[in-house]
Amino acid sequence: MERAETQQGAIRWKKVGGGGFHFNNRIIKPGQIFMARVDEIPKAFRDTCQPLDEIKEPVEVPLNVVKHTYTVVPRGKSKIMFDVVNDQGKKLNEKVLTKEVAEKLVEDLNK
Repeated sequence: MERAETQQGAIRWKKVGGGGFHFNNRIIKPGQIFMARVDEIPKAFRDTCQPLDEIKEPVEVPLNVVKHTYTVVPRGKSKIMFDVVNDQGKKLNEKVLTKEVAEKLVEDLNK
């Protein structure tokens, strides 16, 4: 099947089932054929809108994973209360932690 596509990547769709579908300030009626990009049709309505042209699978772009390091630092001059901070110095906990709890949190975050 030849693919009818505009420059914006729209393909032909056919409204199946009953009821209307509001799309771009228009009402698409049952049996009506219209042009739309795949990302413009909500997934909830994919069962009522049937693609007539081939849907090109989106290319997955790998995400850049940023690995942070977390450390336990004493809160102020205290020797029993601690905070967990990242490598930029941002405190991650709101309430003070004991050393054991803070070390467990760092261990879990560094996994």
